[in-house]
Formats: sequence, C-alpha cells, structure tokens
Amino acid sequence: MNILIIEDDIYLAANIKKVFKKRVITNRITILWSYECFIKELPIITSYDIILVDIKLKDLHHQNWIDIIQIIRRKHIKIPIVVISWFNDIQMIEEAFSTWASDYIAKPFRLKELEIRIMKWFQSYCMNIIFTNSQVIKYKKLSYQFDNNDFYYGKIKINLTKKSKFILFQLLIQPEKLITEYILKERLWWDREIIKERNLRVNILRLKQSLEYLWIADRIQNKRGEWYILKKD
Repeated sequence: MNILIIEDDIYLAANIKKVFKKRVITNRITILWSYECFIKELPIITSYDIILVDIKLKDLHHQNWIDIIQIIRRKHIKIPIVVISWFNDIQMIEEAFSTWASDYIAKPFRLKELEIRIMKWFQSYCMNIIFTNSQVIKYKKLSYQFDNNDFYYGKIKINLTKKSKFILFQLLIQPEKLITEYILKERLWWDREIIKERNLRVNILRLKQSLEYLWIADRIQNKRGEWYILKKD
C-alpha cells in the first residue's frame, strides 16, 4: 500500500506513518507539509492507494483543502481520500463529502481508529478488483493476510522481503490480468526520474526464487519489457 499524508503537524504525521509502516503491506508512505508540495506530487498521484488530507494546512486558505480533493476527483481518480480535521461541525463535514471525500475523521482521534478506517477503505478499494473479506485476499491456494502482513501458500507461510511482498500483492489483487512493467515500476519507485534506472526484473527474480520451493515460481509470467501476470496453477 502506498499512502500519501498531507499534514503539517509533524508529530501527528510521524505517528501515522509509524502505525502503517509496521503493520500493513506498505511500500511507501509520503508526507507532504503544504499545498505547494501537493501540486508537485500531482503527476504521480495515481501511484497512491490512500490519501489523508488535513483541512487546515498552514499555507492554505479555507478553500484550498477543497481544491486538493477536487483536483484529484476532476482527474477521475477513485483513490479513497480521508479528511482529518479539528473541525467537527456538520457544515464542515457536509462540505467535505460534497467534494467527494471518502471519509471524515475529527481530531483528536485514536491512531487505532484511524488504522481501522484506513484499512477498511484500502480493502474496499481492492475489492473493485477482486472479492475479499476483511482479513484475507486469496487466489487459489495463495493468500495474503492483512493482520500479520504475510503471504501463505495453503497453510505454509512464505518468507519474503518487503519489495517482494509488494510486487506479489500487486499481482495477487489482479490475478490473470496483465500488469505493465511501467505501472509496477511506478508503484514501486514512484520517482519518474529514476524509474528507468531501476531493474524490475531483478526484483521479480528474487520473488520467484522465494517461491521455487513451493513449485509456484512459474505462475509469475512475463513478456520482457512489457508486462507481468499471475497465472493459474
């Protein structure tokens, strides 16, 4: 999961990052401190799975937090956007939802509550691609468990590096569908200036080596330089 946090409270942003970094299938958590930083990040906004945005950033007038949501939605991007705010009045909440925010969480909030809500939105976002329950994504005998951030083949736990987990997750939520090499690279490394320098094939090879003892490495197939796919048994 790639999370974008737009929040100028450094302490809060750091604590949110800590929660998600240790628990879920997290590849990247980016913290932006201002509206100006958001505009610079906009070209790669589709590489994120969840966006958290604070209403009252220091460099924003009142209308600009609405602009953040509207700019994203005008691009027909369906990424869940969760608003976090000290304001808890009905008018503000209605305003957020009228701009197509996905959720609204009033400060102060418990980090556990935020984690539960974000995970539910992330899983719902994945459900547009594949049916899942609240804890597990499964395809054939291969499964991913959200609670412990681990993959299993049947009842056998698969030991994987962080990058291998992220790649396998991308394939698992879209089984039997071609995923272009560029999309995988963008979601892994996101910086367009260095994407060409990154060797996705090396990372795929490491993943397949980790799956060889289960005799399922050949389920990950590709056409060199074009696409990857998770095939049936």
